[in-house]
Amino acid sequence: MKKWIRVISGNSYLHTFLGVIVALTGLLEVGETLQDDFVNGKFHSGHGVVLIGVWHVLQSLSEIIEASDYLDDGLG
Repeated sequence: MKKWIRVISGNSYLHTFLGVIVALTGLLEVGETLQDDFVNGKFHSGHGVVLIGVWHVLQSLSEIIEASDYLDDGLG
């Protein structure tokens, strides 16, 4: 069980996928009112969900890029 938890928690592609899903879910919630909310300063949980999703995607993509750099250095 411990091995599976490590495999799942260390999979950057899974984290990217989950981040995209979370960001899209948040955008679906606030998509129609996003511009109006920012203009009027009305922030709620949907905006936070979008930010968490985007942050998660960026973090996992940076891990993937870093790993590919290490792979490139090792092969080159």
